[in-house]
Amino acid sequence: MEKVLSKVKDLPGVLGVYLIDAEGNLLYVNSNLDNPPIELSYLLSSLKGYLSELLSLSKFGKFNESIISGSTGRIIFSALKNGSFLVVFAENVSNLGLVKFEIANAIDAISKLI
Repeated sequence: MEKVLSKVKDLPGVLGVYLIDAEGNLLYVNSNLDNPPIELSYLLSSLKGYLSELLSLSKFGKFNESIISGSTGRIIFSALKNGSFLVVFAENVSNLGLVKFEIANAIDAISKLI
């Protein structure tokens, strides 16, 4: 799993990669962010819960993916079939198409491992 996720982390502009299970437990982290990984994982898990609830209440289906864009970077949430989710922190200078491509590859590979 580390080999697969390190491919995402090694992309230019990617600052952090987090894999969090459905219960909010941090399964994997590789990050250059100054924030403590466990604290970020709690916030990310809560935010994913809110996004899932919003989609459900709106009758828009299950959570799949979300991109939160800031003035200098973006946070990309991607769901796995088992309820876990992958979160990637990337600077705006990163190639979003390439990052999303590698995220999709990582999700496919992780799904086969889990």
